[in-house]
Amino acid sequence: MACTPIDFVHMPWLQGAHPLEQKKPHPESGTTLLRFAPGFADPNWCERSHLFFVLEGCLGLELETETLTIDAGHACHVEAGTRHRAHNPEASDAVVFAISDFSLDQKK
Repeated sequence: MACTPIDFVHMPWLQGAHPLEQKKPHPESGTTLLRFAPGFADPNWCERSHLFFVLEGCLGLELETETLTIDAGHACHVEAGTRHRAHNPEASDAVVFAISDFSLDQKK
């Protein structure tokens, strides 16, 4: 059994695919710390599974049938195959800890 500490505090923020997105990815564990500036709206749909935990602000999550709002201190699990995309509906940054379950995605 192994344990690998992830030092998000000292990792630099990297530019994400969207100009209002920054991230601190840890590819070996499938975890990422995300920061979405006000006005962020991902134009692309995603179908990978994720567990999102909102640390600061608010995360908007658009699904094909509904839009969810996840506030700081709350989490949301999106199952593999569920089309979704994120946005920040607030006037302050959203900071989100995300876990991507690659094992489920590879079984599809």
